[in-house]
Amino acid sequence: MSFPIRRCIFCIMELQWIDDFLALCETRNFTRAAQARCTTQSAYSRRMQRLEDWLGAPLFDRERRPVALTPAGEEFLARAHRLRDEIFDARRAVLSVSSHLEKSLRVYTTNTLAATFLSPWLIARGLQNYSVIVASVSGCLEAVKRGHADLALTPHFGDAEALTGLEAREIGEDRLILVQSGGLKDPVGLIGRELTGALMVYTPGTQYGAQIAAMLDAHRIAIRARPVCESASAEALLAQVKAGLGAAWIPAILLDREATVRCAAPDYFDIRYKIVLARPAGQK
Repeated sequence: MSFPIRRCIFCIMELQWIDDFLALCETRNFTRAAQARCTTQSAYSRRMQRLEDWLGAPLFDRERRPVALTPAGEEFLARAHRLRDEIFDARRAVLSVSSHLEKSLRVYTTNTLAATFLSPWLIARGLQNYSVIVASVSGCLEAVKRGHADLALTPHFGDAEALTGLEAREIGEDRLILVQSGGLKDPVGLIGRELTGALMVYTPGTQYGAQIAAMLDAHRIAIRARPVCESASAEALLAQVKAGLGAAWIPAILLDREATVRCAAPDYFDIRYKIVLARPAGQK
């Protein structure tokens, strides 16, 4: 006896479902989420249903307006960004072992440092025959711990536990600064304990986002209006800041002083961090 072979949605989860889920978390509206994901609402709804089937629980309360997360949805949201980053970090790790260079030095770093700090650092040391792999901060450190990287250059905000098992030393410093364009129509500022204006933020699960949230929480500051944009990329947010779409915390190392101005905010809004070089402990 033979049976037809069907694709089982309970066995395979598609990466696009995570992006679909995050789009609905952002818009809280099926129509707008489908538009953001460049698909029809019916196709989008089917994909969301398949994700819920795969997880075994409803993620959204569809009876509420705007659409609200269920407790299961809140639980999945806490993991979705990290899960997506880890999938892409895994892809980068696989690609890194497919180098055209034999025995090349494998350097992991973040996108911001790769575009700014890394090149002068390499030139100063005369390094050659190397591969540069861009990943999240946690992905960089994990690559060193697992032996996928020879060294990593990453931002470090003082979490000693993140560097456990590694030899790390400070090689630079930087800070996140809340900036906007001079012509922003809805400028960002602090009124009492509320941050007002057109604000753009980092996605949950990112190092920058976590540090900014901790700072605001420590000073009991709330964001008055819903952020106009969310992204894991400092470079993407900076491009929108320059276009006058909003304000965002941007690494100082990326800033063009003529294109942006510091928002009217207390000095503690600047979030300082170190740039560290991490390598396996005991490596020469």
